[in-house]
Amino acid sequence: MRIWIALFGIMAMTLVSASVQAAEAVAISGQPFGVGQITVSFQKADFGDPVDSSGFSIHEADNRIFYPAFEKQRVLGFLQALAGIDAVTPPQRLTVYFLFTGNEPLNITVSTPTPQTFRVTPTPPPHESMLTAMELLWWRKYHEAVRDQKESANYPMVMETYLTAMLSRRLGLPMPPLSKSDMENQDAFSPDQSVFVLMNSDKVRAAEMRSVMMDESITAPADLPTPRPINWTDIIAPRPVNAVPIEPLAKAVPPDCFYVRFGKLSNYLWLNKLIDENGGDLGMMIASRGVKIGLNEVVQKQLALKQSELSELFGDTVVADVALIGRDAYTREGAAIGMLFQAKANDLLANDINTNRKEALRLNKKLGAKLETIKVAGQEISALTTPDNTIRSFYAQRGDFHLVTSSRTIAEQFITLNAETESLGATAEFLQARMLLPLKREDTIFCYMSSQFFQGLYSPQYRVELRRRLRATTEIELLKLARAAAMNEGLVNFTDEELIANGYLPTSFGRRPDGSHVVEFDGQLRDSLRGAPGNFLPIADVPVTSVNLEEARDFERVREFHVSHWSQMDPLMAGIYRFKLDDKGTERLTIDARMTPFVQEKYGMLTERLGPPIKRQIAPAPGDVAMIQFVLKGDFDNQLYHYGVGLQDVPFPIDSYANGGLLNTLRMMQSTPGYLTAWPKPGLIDRIPVIGQMAAPDQYGYSQFPLGLWRREYNGFSTLSFHREILQYVTPQLSLAEDDYPAQARIHIGDISDANVTPLANAMAQSWAKKGSLSNVRYFQQVSNQLGVPIGKAKDFAEDLLALEFVCPLNGKYETVGKGDAERWQSTAWGDEKLEFEANFMKWFRGLNARVSMGDGQVVLNAEIDMWREKAEPTLKLPTFNFFGSGTPAKPKTEKKPEKKGEEIPPPKTQGQEF
Repeated sequence: MRIWIALFGIMAMTLVSASVQAAEAVAISGQPFGVGQITVSFQKADFGDPVDSSGFSIHEADNRIFYPAFEKQRVLGFLQALAGIDAVTPPQRLTVYFLFTGNEPLNITVSTPTPQTFRVTPTPPPHESMLTAMELLWWRKYHEAVRDQKESANYPMVMETYLTAMLSRRLGLPMPPLSKSDMENQDAFSPDQSVFVLMNSDKVRAAEMRSVMMDESITAPADLPTPRPINWTDIIAPRPVNAVPIEPLAKAVPPDCFYVRFGKLSNYLWLNKLIDENGGDLGMMIASRGVKIGLNEVVQKQLALKQSELSELFGDTVVADVALIGRDAYTREGAAIGMLFQAKANDLLANDINTNRKEALRLNKKLGAKLETIKVAGQEISALTTPDNTIRSFYAQRGDFHLVTSSRTIAEQFITLNAETESLGATAEFLQARMLLPLKREDTIFCYMSSQFFQGLYSPQYRVELRRRLRATTEIELLKLARAAAMNEGLVNFTDEELIANGYLPTSFGRRPDGSHVVEFDGQLRDSLRGAPGNFLPIADVPVTSVNLEEARDFERVREFHVSHWSQMDPLMAGIYRFKLDDKGTERLTIDARMTPFVQEKYGMLTERLGPPIKRQIAPAPGDVAMIQFVLKGDFDNQLYHYGVGLQDVPFPIDSYANGGLLNTLRMMQSTPGYLTAWPKPGLIDRIPVIGQMAAPDQYGYSQFPLGLWRREYNGFSTLSFHREILQYVTPQLSLAEDDYPAQARIHIGDISDANVTPLANAMAQSWAKKGSLSNVRYFQQVSNQLGVPIGKAKDFAEDLLALEFVCPLNGKYETVGKGDAERWQSTAWGDEKLEFEANFMKWFRGLNARVSMGDGQVVLNAEIDMWREKAEPTLKLPTFNFFGSGTPAKPKTEKKPEKKGEEIPPPKTQGQEF
């Protein structure tokens, strides 16, 4: 069937191609812009990745064309997409919708990327409604292109949001109706969504950009006192009767700081190496991303704490303990963060820190770096800073404790702290944490986030300043975009006031409650109060002494929500222990993470459907490479239902996944060697209408449903799969077993680095990586098309705008190819036919066992992750605990399936029986 569709598409393309060799063009003149469209045919040389990446451009000899929207057209395009045969019949035509100026003939070059030149003479509209109709058509196509890009973008949609809002204002066109996700973004500042503000997520940045461009943001001067803080409910953590051993370092930490303790310097160096191996971002261990922020490198540079060879050789003999502390983790914008050391040899540690600081001063003299001694709380400390905050490092010493921090406020807290009554280590909730995760475990990493830390993030200072610094970032981005857009239209040396008057900037630009504004220093845009983007002044160091009415109302809404719905902040803790499993480089991380106390009612739907933690679980079937299971409550009864999703380790046809398309997606699902099971029967599976209304099972318990889905009822289990043979093999082996620990959710994943499903995992990861790679190149092309930035400089402009680095997720390098109008970006990985792509997680992941339980006032996550390191440490001792009763890697069972025999007769059904 697929071949016939492809052949029909090719024949249809052949029949149509004769009629589209010449361009189909129309241009209607108008003021301030005329509107045009031109349709061209693709050249055979353009088929392949450059087409897929939307490497299109349109130019006019006198630079009179602006804001184009490109639409690829295929013969029977819908059927091709449905069948997933885009690679068989590529696009045949490209239509470009654009604005232009003037009435003279347009000398147009459309690159697909092969250049094709045309001369189009604009005509006045026969009536005004025709120009309006053309303009609305262009506007609709423009937004369709933005929407298509948004689906694959892995970066903030800053430029796209600016352009749509700017053009809407200037041309009097309606803003497009908000999609569901856009509507959610607009609610990003509502009290119940405040966690997104804390995370400074991309949805918050998009909402702020749109709000500023529509003149809806907070701009009135701050003339009211700062709101009173939220009256939080105290954590009930009784002090233990007997003394609880804690580390001395905890008594040097302010109670409103997060605390990540490494115990010894070698543990910190291990984590630091792991981060560096993954591009400064642990998230890269899971998936290849199209952007790189390099947070680890940024923090090390800002604190002037470069890791030296001396620290690797003699670190543990000089440093007794080390921890990362901070008031927040906004490392992308500028965090209040610091490194705290307990010295074994004070002079040696101080000398190493001061050597680093002097070297940083020497290397950054041209940036205006200065090293001085300042007084904080009556004590002299060292301050190493640059005007743009690229380096902002305060060094304070207190006995054996040494603190290097980006925040003057944290330095002052450290100096004035009463260790026995005011420190983190002196709080009752920290002592309770050390009872649950005692010091004798000798965790590689111990993480603790106190209730005071979370309360600080919701303080008036943080809520107000978070929104103000978001406005500051947005205005810097707006000015860069407005200048580029104006220059592209031939307007140069515009002042900010002229950009506002001509509609490139909103009328509220530069009007902020705290009086701060955008300044330019040595060609770089900065905020007058906070510094350069990516290195803003830490929020803890920005005093908020007054607010305006809107800011006061905003915080009052947050306060009311938390007082009525979320009046208590729950502390989080985690202990991570690392040890060696074998001599081949395999290590295991055991994770014990807890939230306690835990008030279940606060989390609503997240916990309402979960059953209680129980020891009973579905035992994975032999050959399962993965199993995820959980326990839910019944809708109308007190029955508990077990649900499990299993994946058998059998070969998988990768080509079912590769090309996409609805039919191919269905084929992939049908080919997946997995199953969904529930016990007891009936469960949620049987409540699905299309399934529950089907015919009764046969004598062996099988039922067949549309789209090739099978179900089998056997031994109290109701199991679904697209493979009858998997049901035949798995269902007789499904049973309930007892675990040593109660839980509501469990997950097991075996070693998939060299399994039958390995090609599938790599193919899926490669598909996602290619989409990310193509998306980045589309963005570079759009920067050039929309803002007139020369194509060779588009990547640099994009990186400067968003304060990040674009990288190819396929591990290639972005480069420009072609010349003149045919110049475009591509990745070196695209044309590499010998490319053997390996998913990032496949390089190190060797197994996972985890369980989650909620009950007795706490949430507990226990997990064991097996990982392979190319350069493993020679000695790592076993822990004193073992969650899953095994000291060996979590390898999947690989028993061969028995030869297919005659259908077995099932025993009497035991539906509802308790095990």
